[in-house]
Amino acid sequence: MERIILEIDGATAKIWNTLPDKGKRKLSSRALSALFRGELYPTGTDQLELAIELAEEGVDAAIISKLTRLEPEMFEAFLQK
Repeated sequence: MERIILEIDGATAKIWNTLPDKGKRKLSSRALSALFRGELYPTGTDQLELAIELAEEGVDAAIISKLTRLEPEMFEAFLQK
C-alpha cells in the first residue's frame, strides 16, 4: 500500500474530521479504489456495512446518510443513543 495526500476544502474537512480513524481509512482506500475502477462506492452490502460501522462509532446520522446514500431508517437501530 502507498500513502497519498489529499487536500479538501474546509467544509469537507470538517465532516472528514468527525469520522473515526478506522472509518477514514476504510472509506478513503475503498472509495479511491472504486473511483479508479470506474465504480461507485459504497454500493450494495458495502453501503449498509459502512453505515452500521459508522453508526456504532457514534457518527452523526446526517453524515452517514451523506456518505452512504442511505436513509437513517436503514441504520437507526445501530446509532448510539
